[in-house]
Amino acid sequence: MENILSYVIGIGAIVTMMLAWVGIQSLWRNTFSENISDEDVLAERRSCGNCGCTKVCIKEKSR
Repeated sequence: MENILSYVIGIGAIVTMMLAWVGIQSLWRNTFSENISDEDVLAERRSCGNCGCTKVCIKEKSR
């Protein structure tokens, strides 16, 4: 019975992490919707300079 419980906990944790990732992607897509062309919305931020801004990157607009 303990083995089954550990499997259920493991599978549940993986499913929870996957759902959390979908939620993060959805929030990111809504926040930066005007600049997203890739399905993986966080991939669009590869060139981020980590300046701490919460809007569209000024560096990207100036290119």
